[in-house]
Amino acid sequence: MTHSNLLIDNLNEGHVALGLAYTFPAAGIIEAMLPGWDFVWIDGQHGQLSYESCLHAVHAAAAAGVETVLRIPGHETGIIGPFADLWPSAIMVPMVNSDDDAAAVVDGLRFPPLGVRSYGGRRGVDVYGRGVHVERPLLAIAQIETLEAVDNAEAIINRDGIDMLFFGPDDMKLRMGIDINTPLTEHPQLRRAMEQTAEVALAAGKFCGTVTIGAAAARMAVDMGYRLLAGGGDSHFIRTCSAQRLAELRGETT
Repeated sequence: MTHSNLLIDNLNEGHVALGLAYTFPAAGIIEAMLPGWDFVWIDGQHGQLSYESCLHAVHAAAAAGVETVLRIPGHETGIIGPFADLWPSAIMVPMVNSDDDAAAVVDGLRFPPLGVRSYGGRRGVDVYGRGVHVERPLLAIAQIETLEAVDNAEAIINRDGIDMLFFGPDDMKLRMGIDINTPLTEHPQLRRAMEQTAEVALAAGKFCGTVTIGAAAARMAVDMGYRLLAGGGDSHFIRTCSAQRLAELRGETT
């Protein structure tokens, strides 16, 4: 029996998948914040998450009926394997800058003959059965975060076993010398790199995703062909909602 990956199914049907980043090790955040969203972006690279808290996040998301995109710390095989064995909907790998990097990702994420990944991950077998390696598809996402990666994006996405390019706007701003708070919609060089990333992904018949804070950025991304959109995260919502409530109360009590 094939176990459906609803994230892949929705992308294949042309839908836009909307998600939020999860960065604090408190799985109740997923239960409280994610209803109605299509996926949770579990940030094992920049979030305050250990391997165990990533596992708990995958458990909470499964219970809540939310698909999971797990960003891991790097693309070394010894890092990819244990996180991939948590069997999220997708694995996102940072700083994939070249075809060689993409090949390393495929080696770590895909089972033979395509890759060299070792079989036997506990959660996958326990939840989905011993045929998990053929019955439960995994979306492989390569992050495009440097000018080098943009130049090599075509080779990266055409590597068999890579399914999506994810444009990382903040790292790209740093490398372009752009102020970190510049909106996606307001800098032509940034916008062009984002557009170029989408073009090569779509030309390969594959997917592209990015971070879009605000409706204007989301509209621009969708018009370019982006279908996986991260629209914020736990820290952002906690901070902004707290500040808003405080301002309301200060206005009534001073």
